Amino acid sequence: MKTCWQILEIESTTQIDIIRQAYLARLPLCHPETDPQGFKALRQAYEEALRLAVNPVEEADDEEKDAAAEHEILRAFRTLLDSESDRFQPSAWQKFIQQLNTWNMEDVDQLRWPLCAIAIEARYLSLNCASLLAERLNWHSFNDSEGMDEEEREAFLEAIQAGDCFDFLSLLEYPVALQNQTVEYYFALERCCRYHPDYVTAFLAMEGPWFIPDDAKLHRKLLRWYSSVQTGMAELIPVAKQWQMEEPESEDARYYLCAQRLYCGEGESLLADLCAYRESYPSTQADNLLLQWSKSHCPDYFALLVMVIEARSMVDAQGQPLKYVPGESARTRLLWRKFYIAENYRR
Repeated sequence: MKTCWQILEIESTTQIDIIRQAYLARLPLCHPETDPQGFKALRQAYEEALRLAVNPVEEADDEEKDAAAEHEILRAFRTLLDSESDRFQPSAWQKFIQQLNTWNMEDVDQLRWPLCAIAIEARYLSLNCASLLAERLNWHSFNDSEGMDEEEREAFLEAIQAGDCFDFLSLLEYPVALQNQTVEYYFALERCCRYHPDYVTAFLAMEGPWFIPDDAKLHRKLLRWYSSVQTGMAELIPVAKQWQMEEPESEDARYYLCAQRLYCGEGESLLADLCAYRESYPSTQADNLLLQWSKSHCPDYFALLVMVIEARSMVDAQGQPLKYVPGESARTRLLWRKFYIAENYRR
């Protein structure tokens, strides 16, 4: 079970302002309507943290009692997770697994779920490394998790299968504080994109000096995340260009390059590439890029562009054009209506 500090994602503190800020920062990710259990846990953690801030001696006494009764393998695992040099190293995790293998099967069976619980509670955890231990202890194969929260366990195992959103080893040359901030930020961002897409725009708009690791997997995820909420990031344009150079036939690479150029505000010079992209890969997303470009840079022709796009998409199962009457097309009328409402609002 996670402590209140782990839920709030801060170190133990007696400063009320820090606790309150952590609570407010996590609140958008645990909305009472979409995630009532998460909201309840967050609220309880907040209240518990406030109580411990007033009486820190009580927390220290509980920690001392727990440490004295803990199995040495569990203590060794906590040491691994706290190690600044080993926590993200697969070789260090393999070494720990070898240490675990020296114990008899009965002991290992008893340690299976306590080790899983500690991993779940870890604030800075490499899921790629955790997958090594999950495989050794067969966390995915057992249904009886001995009192653990089943939803929490399933969510954790699902996260392990997805893996880290980037290679944590790329952080080892940087200060630990930067490592922690980076892991925490991208873990929260990926979770927000996956489970709370309505809050992604607000999350990306948060001010702060966010570090971008040198990891191609993460860079492509950032392209997808930023483009999904129609947000431009100039640093991502070279990433998309490099992707297109490496995979000239990739539709995704071409789409994200056009999207980021559009969302970064590029005007007339982008139009030819947008048209060429639509000719090569006709799709709704290509149409949407053209329509968004027209809204920003050529609004007088937006209504006409809608008709051109809709007329070209009106074909039967054999690819033959169908009769298109703009006034009878629900999609055409909807696009016009949204556009003119937005235009009137801006004026």
